[in-house]
Amino acid sequence: MGSNSEPVSVSFRRTGGIVAGAPLEIEVAQSDLDLEGAEALAEVLSGEGPARFTALPERGTGADEYQYDLAIRRGDEVVALQFAESRLPPELGPLVEVLEQRALEGPTGHC
Repeated sequence: MGSNSEPVSVSFRRTGGIVAGAPLEIEVAQSDLDLEGAEALAEVLSGEGPARFTALPERGTGADEYQYDLAIRRGDEVVALQFAESRLPPELGPLVEVLEQRALEGPTGHC
């Protein structure tokens, strides 16, 4: 996925859940993430990169699950991922957790 020197950003959106309300959303540049977030994103970008997750089944097993949408951009390349809470790959868990927490903290994290 692109050159390592190109800027990286992530768009995160969480919908659904038991009490479906407004979507939880954030877009953040890799350079604006704290150490934990930057490490989580670097882990996703390493090796085969985020494209390895595109074959995941989108639908989960429960109607009350969260649905996650991630778009990871590096330069002109974008990898868009959609998955249900029960289908969250362990490798994406730390990144989703960081982005979810950042989005819950409010609009100060938006690019």
